[in-house]
Amino acid sequence: MQNQIKTSFLFYTFTLFMCLNSFFLMNAAAQGGTASISDNYTFETIDVPDVDFLALTASSDFEDYAGYTKNGDGEKEVAFTLIDGVFKTYDFPDSQNTYFFALGNNGNAAGHYEDSDGNFHGIVLENGELRQYDFPDSVQTEIYGISDATGKLTGNFIDASGVRRGFSGDEIIEFPGAIATYADFVNASGGMVGSYIDAEGLFHPYIRTPTGRFVPLNLPQAPYLEYFFVHGINDANVIVARVKRVDSLPGTLVGTFQEGLKNFHVPGSVFTEGYNINQDGSIVGHYESADGKTHGFIARPITDTDVQVPEQPDVAPTDFNYTFESIDVPGLDFLALTASSDFEDYAGYTKSADGKK
Repeated sequence: MQNQIKTSFLFYTFTLFMCLNSFFLMNAAAQGGTASISDNYTFETIDVPDVDFLALTASSDFEDYAGYTKNGDGEKEVAFTLIDGVFKTYDFPDSQNTYFFALGNNGNAAGHYEDSDGNFHGIVLENGELRQYDFPDSVQTEIYGISDATGKLTGNFIDASGVRRGFSGDEIIEFPGAIATYADFVNASGGMVGSYIDAEGLFHPYIRTPTGRFVPLNLPQAPYLEYFFVHGINDANVIVARVKRVDSLPGTLVGTFQEGLKNFHVPGSVFTEGYNINQDGSIVGHYESADGKTHGFIARPITDTDVQVPEQPDVAPTDFNYTFESIDVPGLDFLALTASSDFEDYAGYTKSADGKK
């Protein structure tokens, strides 16, 4: 019963979100749009001395971080972890570039590297050792999530025929009818977020319920989007998404399916890319400043205890006055009226003649 309630809630909230999507998407990638949620957060920049490019993409619930940066000569990108204040870089052997996009609370990290042919292969950092992970029968593998509860990896892969599908653990994730499916993250309740490309080549986000059912979101502005990736969701169902309109800078959206998504950006940044959300609601990612440098950030939600709320004057309740009319049918002692038209026609339910149903 509990799973049914959770699934129904996800469907309900996503349906509401569908009604709101035309509102938020018009300004989705434009930093500083009218529908901004940034004022609800405090921001802290995450920097490392003498590092001008720190693309932070993942965090643990203990404010440890991972992502990618530039190597010493600046010619390639290498993965990094920043755990307990210790900064370490990781360069997979013979790779063109190496990236981390996931970090567990136990310090394990995951991501992928680019080989000499430009293909991607998954990587996992365990106990300080870096190893390769390719999804079975794949020619390319990208990892974006790692579960603290199960250790399962989540991401997407490309098979020999060139089709991109998502995966979580050993399960293949494929949105029905899509030409490509991306899987990004699974929360502790088993809800997955990701995106897919439809037959017309347009991006759409989706949520996959713990029962395996897909709930898509069709975006009216999809033809104007270069991409739309949903990267993170916490157990409170707050999500983080990256979006880019054609001929525009990358942007970030934050919110819930019930209340809709709004623009999110580090104040004063050229653009902001949010990648992960922790259980306490804090959001991490990176931004570019006006001097061209890339910094990591963590944004913490402002709570009621952080802000002094001025006392509101007492407002007298509004009185509503009604007249009442009973709706009865001769010979019926049970008439449960539940609906009406604007023309005083009615519907509902009653008892059968023998009173048994």
